[in-house]
Amino acid sequence: MKKSLLLLVLAAALALGACDDSTQPTKANTDAINKNPQVDQDARPKSTTGGDQPVTAPESK
Repeated sequence: MKKSLLLLVLAAALALGACDDSTQPTKANTDAINKNPQVDQDARPKSTTGGDQPVTAPESK
């Protein structure tokens, strides 16, 4: 019983010793939030063959 009480007191002392009042509390980022981000108007990928290719259907037999 005394051993667990001693460990509890030691843990409390270490926890209080770790506190530092000289640091400022951190705040959340309150900058303006962009709720409407830029949207890519032409979301289709560009052709890598140099231009649009005409669609040709394969000949059926």
